[in-house]
Amino acid sequence: MSERRPDDPSCLVVGGLVDDPRSYGAEHLLGLGESRDPAREELVVPLRPLIEQAAPSVSATHVSAVSADGAYTASIPLAEALAKGELHVGRATGGRAPVRLEVPGGMTKCWNVKGLGLLRVTAGPEPDSLPDVLTH
Repeated sequence: MSERRPDDPSCLVVGGLVDDPRSYGAEHLLGLGESRDPAREELVVPLRPLIEQAAPSVSATHVSAVSADGAYTASIPLAEALAKGELHVGRATGGRAPVRLEVPGGMTKCWNVKGLGLLRVTAGPEPDSLPDVLTH
């Protein structure tokens, strides 16, 4: 499976230093989610099982969260991503809304990535990128 970002903004690819790269469509993600706030039209999916199913290499230490358009990348320590990371998927639009990564209690809000398209597991951190106009 290719590690390229998906064309569908509601699809997520998990690749990099993994034995079993994965791709998750919106319907699959919605099926894994739970509602935490009935007022919000989204479901929350823990990040841990998605990364663990891809079987990260023993040398993996980080995961780079890349927006679907490639404009934003945040490198997150793997242990933090597994412990705190969660995906927010819009259910009001049948999952067609972009997937959003949040790391509640993370070291920086820059780890929260809107329009997530790719999670690349790496050995060591990768450079973070910042778009010209920050959205938070």
